[in-house]
Amino acid sequence: MKSDGFSLLESLFALSLLSLVVLSLLPIMMQIKQNLHKQNQLTTVQQLLSEESQFHLNSRFSSSYDVTIKKQAYRITYNQEAKQFCATYAKENICYAIK
Repeated sequence: MKSDGFSLLESLFALSLLSLVVLSLLPIMMQIKQNLHKQNQLTTVQQLLSEESQFHLNSRFSSSYDVTIKKQAYRITYNQEAKQFCATYAKENICYAIK
């Protein structure tokens, strides 16, 4: 008997093997996506703090403001007494001291 195609059993085996590979890679892809999102937030915060430091280079007053970028709220503060810039976002707080 000569067969020119795949049997049903061979097709099911190939499909199940492909499904296993895809399902095993899914958690890795989700982790990569989360890390990329966190890195994008950190980059945005560093850009905002850099802009704020340029603005306050010669000023002598403290300030704070809120900004929303890509549905993420950021609070940027400048504390003259402590000589530091801080950003609060997504339960994170990053501060940089200036000299």
